[in-house]
Amino acid sequence: MIQVGVVGSVLNGRHPDMKVEVIDDTNVTGGFLIFQWWPDSGGPNSHGAFDDWVESREALERYWQESGWLVRWDAPEG
Repeated sequence: MIQVGVVGSVLNGRHPDMKVEVIDDTNVTGGFLIFQWWPDSGGPNSHGAFDDWVESREALERYWQESGWLVRWDAPEG
């Protein structure tokens, strides 16, 4: 299950200790931001994160399925 607004650890990511967070940005862009970072990542966002954007919940589900990520969420949704 994809959790929104919760940091998760990607257990099978390309980078050791990879983290991910999905942000609901529907009020601004209409979609969802997906932030990804790991130790020493050099992205332009907080934590050195890189980001992707999808236009809908359905697109987020497809993105997640294509990523193949197994994620341990650090806190329960809600």
